[in-house]
Amino acid sequence: MSTTVDLLDAIRAHLTAFELPQLYSVNVVAASGEPGVSAHLAAHHPPQIATGLLAWADTLTSATAEAWRVPSGDSIHLSVIGRLPSDVTIRVYGGVPLTPHGIGADLTPDGSATVSLTVLRHLATPGEVTL
Repeated sequence: MSTTVDLLDAIRAHLTAFELPQLYSVNVVAASGEPGVSAHLAAHHPPQIATGLLAWADTLTSATAEAWRVPSGDSIHLSVIGRLPSDVTIRVYGGVPLTPHGIGADLTPDGSATVSLTVLRHLATPGEVTL
C-alpha cells in the first residue's frame, strides 16, 4: 500500500532525477483503489503545454496521452499518464482552450479520448496544423 509520504517521496525523487518543466500544483491520492499523483503544468499556451507533456512522457514508463473536455465544455485538459520508476502512476496535465478544429473539438463535455504522442509533437511545433 502506498502512503501519502511514499507518493510524495516518489514525485520528489523523480523531480530531483530529471530536469522537468515547472509545476503549478501536485495532488497525491493514497486512498484505496489506484493510488497516484497528478501534477498540473505551470504553462498556459498550447505549444508550452505540449512540450512539457512530452518532456514528462520521456521520463515515464508506459506513457500514454489523453484529451478530456471539461464538463463546462470550454477547454480541454491534455494529459500524459504513465509510471514513475517507483511504479507510482502519475497524470501530468495542462488546459488548452477549446477551438473548433483543435485537439478534443469532437468530444462532448466530460468526454475523453486517447491521443497519440505524435499529436502532442505537432502541437508543440508552432505553425503546424493539428487535426
